[in-house]
Amino acid sequence: MVRSPWLLTLSVPLALLVSAPRPRVAIRQTPTRPTPQTYHWVLPVQHTGVDVATLHPSDCYVVERARGLAYFGVPPPAVVELQRQLSAPVAHIIETTREHPECLLESCLQVDTITQEIERALTESGEPRLLRQVDHQPTPFDSTFGGAYTDVGSEERVPFRNAREQRMIYLHLGTASRSNCYEAKAPRLLSIHVRDYEFHANRTGVYRGFLYIEHHHPPGADTVALNSPGDVPSEQRARSGARALLERPAQLVN
Repeated sequence: MVRSPWLLTLSVPLALLVSAPRPRVAIRQTPTRPTPQTYHWVLPVQHTGVDVATLHPSDCYVVERARGLAYFGVPPPAVVELQRQLSAPVAHIIETTREHPECLLESCLQVDTITQEIERALTESGEPRLLRQVDHQPTPFDSTFGGAYTDVGSEERVPFRNAREQRMIYLHLGTASRSNCYEAKAPRLLSIHVRDYEFHANRTGVYRGFLYIEHHHPPGADTVALNSPGDVPSEQRARSGARALLERPAQLVN
């Protein structure tokens, strides 16, 4: 069989075209962010504060909900006995919805029951001018005590000095109501403290709430609660952390 000269001429470049390697196209992969986390924190006010989580640059954080009542006077004996049942402040991750964060673990419910009894007794017998809600807003006439605040790495976390690293809880709640949050500028430990410049020795009551963290850093630099158990599943970690409020010796923030 005789092939036409033009077929022979085309066969070479066609073979080269088929066998030539295709250029590789670089595909840029965007690193995924860790899942946002919600921390449940509980601070019996006889303690100075509670460590909650480590923030990384550009992380977005805000206290979304907070409640609680503190008394800065001499408490009745019944309140003292109830307060002793709450030993250490604690923070732990919970599985919840952002719209309605809540902790339904048995240990959390037990703490809520004790806290409600304390608040009922304080409301009935405490001197009103010495009662302060967790979202108390400082005024020139409040004797520099009451309410709670976050600290993200100031040189001296206690007392409250209105430093740029410190924000009162009422500011957080206002920011959360607008669906906004604060941005971390550097790796920092976030802690929550009782505002009390005079260091009242007989403080009673409980401040508690929920901190939301939206991670803007790559995976591998996870945000962890420093006073929670280590490498365990999140549900087990939450149970252990909440249970510690009833069982563990005090850990104060200096």
